[in-house]
Amino acid sequence: MSCRASPWIRPSLPAGPRFPTSARPRSPLGIRNLWKNPILKGSWTLGVPNMFVLPSRLFRCMASSGSGDGGFARPTSTDEVVTPLPLYSWPDKQRPRVCILGGGFGGLYTALRLESLVWPSDKKPQVVLVDQSDRFVFKPMLYELLSGEVDVWEIAPSFTELLKNTSVQFVRDSVKLLRPSDHFRRDPGESCTGGVVHLESGTVIEYDWLVLALGAEAKIDVVPGSAEYALPFTTLEDALRVESKLKMLERKRFGKSSPTIEVAIVGLGYSGVELAATISERLKNTGTVKAINVQTTICPTAPQGNRDAALKVLESRNIQLLLGYFVTCIKEASTSDDSSTTVTDSEVDGDHKKLILDLQPAERGLKGQTLEADLVLWTVGSTSQIPRLQPPDAPYVIPLNGRGQVETEETLQVKGHPRTFAIGDSAALRDPSGKLLPATAQVAFQQADFAGWNLWAAINDRPLLPFRFQNLGEMMTLGRNDAAITASFIEGLTLDGPLGHAARKLVYCLRMPTDEHRVKVGISWFTKTAIDSLASVQNAVANSFPPPTPMADSTTNSSPPAAMDPDSEVAFDFPPYLCQYKSGRVHRLAGAPTVPAGTDAATGVLSKDIRAGPASVRIYLPPGATGKIPVVVYFHGGGFVVGSPARPGTHNYLNDLVARSGAIGVSVYYRLAPEHKLPAAYDDAWAALRWAVTLGDGEEPWLLDHADLSRVFLAGCSAGANIAHNTAVRAAAPGALPDGVTLRGLALVHPYFTGSEAVGGEVAFAPEIRGFMERTWRYVVSETVGLDDPRVCPFVDEAARKVAAGIPCERVLVCVAENDVLLKERGLWYYRELKASGYAGEVEKLFESKGVDHAFHFDKLDTEEGAKLQERIVAFIKA
Repeated sequence: MSCRASPWIRPSLPAGPRFPTSARPRSPLGIRNLWKNPILKGSWTLGVPNMFVLPSRLFRCMASSGSGDGGFARPTSTDEVVTPLPLYSWPDKQRPRVCILGGGFGGLYTALRLESLVWPSDKKPQVVLVDQSDRFVFKPMLYELLSGEVDVWEIAPSFTELLKNTSVQFVRDSVKLLRPSDHFRRDPGESCTGGVVHLESGTVIEYDWLVLALGAEAKIDVVPGSAEYALPFTTLEDALRVESKLKMLERKRFGKSSPTIEVAIVGLGYSGVELAATISERLKNTGTVKAINVQTTICPTAPQGNRDAALKVLESRNIQLLLGYFVTCIKEASTSDDSSTTVTDSEVDGDHKKLILDLQPAERGLKGQTLEADLVLWTVGSTSQIPRLQPPDAPYVIPLNGRGQVETEETLQVKGHPRTFAIGDSAALRDPSGKLLPATAQVAFQQADFAGWNLWAAINDRPLLPFRFQNLGEMMTLGRNDAAITASFIEGLTLDGPLGHAARKLVYCLRMPTDEHRVKVGISWFTKTAIDSLASVQNAVANSFPPPTPMADSTTNSSPPAAMDPDSEVAFDFPPYLCQYKSGRVHRLAGAPTVPAGTDAATGVLSKDIRAGPASVRIYLPPGATGKIPVVVYFHGGGFVVGSPARPGTHNYLNDLVARSGAIGVSVYYRLAPEHKLPAAYDDAWAALRWAVTLGDGEEPWLLDHADLSRVFLAGCSAGANIAHNTAVRAAAPGALPDGVTLRGLALVHPYFTGSEAVGGEVAFAPEIRGFMERTWRYVVSETVGLDDPRVCPFVDEAARKVAAGIPCERVLVCVAENDVLLKERGLWYYRELKASGYAGEVEKLFESKGVDHAFHFDKLDTEEGAKLQERIVAFIKA
């Protein structure tokens, strides 16, 4: 095939058929080119003289020649009314239209390459990128999600963010059907399109040029039980699912010496080895990784240096290598061997069962085995998406190899289709020796560069370049501070250990899609590295000194102090609240001073601690209470990890609030993370509210004598405000609260809400802030989708908006602090969104405290701003 292409308005095609005549569908009479169109309901049998005239006429019937009017015309009979299909609207009727299917390395980088080239003004193409996800995923770094080295935003930025400074349009949708027409001959002067793409939503995209970069899907249904019980690891969703499963297993076994977590990994190519190294390092002595490979070597296609480095790491960790075996079946264990499972464990993971893997030897001299595992990861096999996208009436229109990959010319054009390019895992391109190029990110990077250039050349009638792959070497991660890199241009050189790890992250940082994202990721990774290095230095210095020996005191009979925790390495830091060490020990930085309940000398308020169903509360009664008075159920703040009603600041605040408002106060002792992750606090809050509105299960005299259940208020600060909102949401369910109970108001002070997308002034936040919010939210909640969880982002979508608007409170008060850097914008956002949501109650005027920080009032009730805030809340209760 020639490496030249004619101007985009008329492709140059060699005479004759572009794919084997035998592959063409035939009519019963043997006439060629029976072209059935499911859109047009009928079929046409054409004689040879007309066979090349059909497509352009057909497409003039199918679509209005790119008019962009949104219509999709079809011929109809007098007795049939056909609903038009939506046609994708291209902005310009004259300029070329390029459709790119797939937003991985091949598709996205091709789009960005097209954007970077210099075009004549009338030939710069309109580009649309189609992908079923809303995020580009830097797949080689999915393993770092499991090790905690990276955040989702770093390796999975949204297409909207990446393409915001380009003219590329993004469509989130799945591809249903391909109908190319560039293999047909046209009469001189006829207008030409490359074909159409049908999307699952029903939209049809008519294009002039097509790029197939759909990649491959994990082939999981290989042996009985693999599809039901094994998890793949190829997409962001897969990685998050594995992370969630590991967290669940870690929680279930937290603080126990046995049983250990058992993870089975099927396949020891690059993906299997990287998973085994990452997970084994994460589990340490709490689990075992069992890695199964049909071959007797790991990573058989890897350079020797990488293979040796990987084998050294795998053998040094708690990994059992089962080489020369293949899996024949995966099934659930009939009975559980974990007899020590407690009720709490069942609540955390009520449906978890052990899995059984049957192994058969692939080598002589080995015996079959049976393995037990809590989690099975499948890294063997993949399948192309292209075969299922071929037209059912023309199944061979796109030439495929035996693996379902598209056969291409050296120019990356699909054979027989000069206006269609195929790259990445979708393409079957061979190197000069005849071997298929590997399905790696490196190949897709380079093909995207050539595809972008060759599209430019074809549109501008310039020579196309044959693709030549340059092997730059191979890299693999082996843990948080370990990797292996073998460069092809320096024979025998392999960088491993911390040096290889640093080099790999640097290379991948430079490979990020855009300059802006590159800078954000680079700053974030540098900051994390600096913090980790500082922590390591501090630990080294601290460990170099012996623990102090306390002086003996003959006048006391105190017991000797506890020995220093031998594991002083910080596993999670949540400033300013706590840090958790890898031993599991949690150190709350501010300590936990408490004050007893009783009579407050300053206000005369009475208080007592009492069991409230499954929860506990500190209940407050104003001095001289008579008759029926409001009830305020209050939730303290502290990031879900610290605080209690007995802390001095919270206790004093409730005394003051109850004295000023004349209401009964019910301050909730909810369970704290990380020992008790959400929804534990939400459940305790709900139990406390139910206890209060049932008058202490009909047994609490202060409530029996004085509680006015038609005037119940929910209130909280920071995380407590989040709990108050979610408690109000739960109260909206039919029959949730007894008859006669009215939630008169919801008071949210400096509420803890966030989200993955910046709002208001949050656009000025450094990327590390969003990463910090993501990490800390995931730290306090058992299972979550992240910052788009409706519990922390109440108006994230229409479903969440409807739920939030349905809270049964008559009035809502939102209070913010002027200098609350992290949470002020979210308080404003909640206020705006609630007003616009259709909420049936009254959203009172926003109250802002000037010149103060988050949750300032607990220590500054006697200041001017503290007094103003308290007066506003008291007025809200009394109204």
